[in-house]
Amino acid sequence: MMNLIEIMQAAQGGQAYDNLARQFGIAPEQAQRAVQAVLPAFSLGLQQQAETLEGWSNILSGLASQGQGSQEFYDSDGDGIPDHLEEQGQTALGALFGSPEASGAVAAQAAQFAGLPASLMQQMLPVIATMVLGGLFKGAANNGLGGLLGQMMQGGAGGLGSVLGGLLGGQASAPPPMPGGVSGGMFGNILGSILGGGQPQPQPQPQAGGLGGILGSLLGGGAQPQAPQGPDPVAAGLDALKGMFQTGQQVQNAQLDALQQILGPFTQRR
Repeated sequence: MMNLIEIMQAAQGGQAYDNLARQFGIAPEQAQRAVQAVLPAFSLGLQQQAETLEGWSNILSGLASQGQGSQEFYDSDGDGIPDHLEEQGQTALGALFGSPEASGAVAAQAAQFAGLPASLMQQMLPVIATMVLGGLFKGAANNGLGGLLGQMMQGGAGGLGSVLGGLLGGQASAPPPMPGGVSGGMFGNILGSILGGGQPQPQPQPQAGGLGGILGSLLGGGAQPQAPQGPDPVAAGLDALKGMFQTGQQVQNAQLDALQQILGPFTQRR
């Protein structure tokens, strides 16, 4: 299972740092420091998203809608970044950090640790985000989530609800909101129980090994399967994907504290 630093080390045939250096006119060592400075912010943003139903929906939707194109860039020779992929990188940053202001603050904070101008880090951020997104998509597909993401890619805007409904043995389309920001319906009630948001109403029980059990396992509690089942490939795939959100390097306490101050208000608004 790869972590974020290993994803970047393997990007573009192992030449990502050299390619970034050439594109932005810096030394490869500076490009590596820039990546290492910003990955903790990606890790924190992804791990915070993985704590909620809405966040998991954002992650999977982002991978389904943008991951394939980003993987092509991830696997490319790194000869520049197409305009549409830079836009995807900006979209990924918005999903992770919530606003251009937060992205700018992350860039400024990372620039201090990398020893680079904040304006340059701001330019590098969407490119790095595109590489990370491509690496996560590739890792998710290699860990058994290719079918799930494929269904979502084919389903368009409504694909996620259909996939989640299928995994739960029911429908997951546009339920009313629950207290605590968790969506209602069967899916929301399961997640509400897992995350402590509101009192779930009686609902048909999801099949053992369904998404309720998956997220209960990932989030540390909640719904238990009614009977022992064999390994669930989707559960294993989501577990592996969540493991890829780890930075894979030691993060200085000062850097982590600064990131939490930047991203904390956005997390509280979810």
